[in-house]
Amino acid sequence: MTLNKSIIELLENKYKHRIDNLEETLEQIKHFQDKLKAIIEGRDFWQISDDEFAFLYLAVSISKPGIVFETGVGPGTSTSAILKALAEDSKLISFDLGVKYGNADEMPVGFVIPEDLKSKWKLVLGDSNITLPRELKIYNNIEMFFHDSTHTYEHVSFELNTVFPYLSKNFIIVVDNYDWTDAPEDFAKKNNLHLHHVSDDMCIIIT
Repeated sequence: MTLNKSIIELLENKYKHRIDNLEETLEQIKHFQDKLKAIIEGRDFWQISDDEFAFLYLAVSISKPGIVFETGVGPGTSTSAILKALAEDSKLISFDLGVKYGNADEMPVGFVIPEDLKSKWKLVLGDSNITLPRELKIYNNIEMFFHDSTHTYEHVSFELNTVFPYLSKNFIIVVDNYDWTDAPEDFAKKNNLHLHHVSDDMCIIIT
C-alpha cells in the first residue's frame, strides 16, 4: 500500500478522531473493495485506484461528514467507498452526466453500489454546470466535496468555486486527477488553503 499515512494522521489531528487498528480497517476496506471488483470483472471504467478507494473511506470515517457532494460516479466505486463509511443519518449527493464512458458497455451509472447503502444516496443526472448550483441551494453546510468529473481547468475551477461558499467551516475537498490542470492548486492559493497529495493523482484541500 502506497497511501500516504501522514495524511491520515493529519486528518485525525484536524478532526480529533483516530482510526483504531488502522491495518485491520484497511483489511476490511480491501475485502469490501474485492466484492466490487468481482462485479466489475476486470473491465476498465476509469475507476479510482485501490489506495484512493481506501483513502476516501478513511477520510469519511475520520471527518464524519453529514452531507457529502460527489461529481462523477461511473461504476460507483468511489460512491460505494463514501457510502460505506458514512453514518446512517448522513447523505451523499452524487452528480453524473449519465452517459457511458470507458469500457462501460450497457452498464448503468453506479451499478456496483450495494443496495443496502442506497438509502443514504441521491443521484442527480445532468450537466453539473446546471445541477450543482441547483442542489447547493437545497443543501447547506456541505462538509465534504469530491471532484471526479470533467478534469479541464475550466470545469474543475467552476465546481470548486461554486461549492466553496456552501462548505462548512471544517470542510474537506478531495480532487481526483488533480495534476491534470493547475485548477486545484490555483483554487487553494487563491483561498489560502492547503493542498496535500494523497496517493496516485488524488489530493485533498483543507484549511
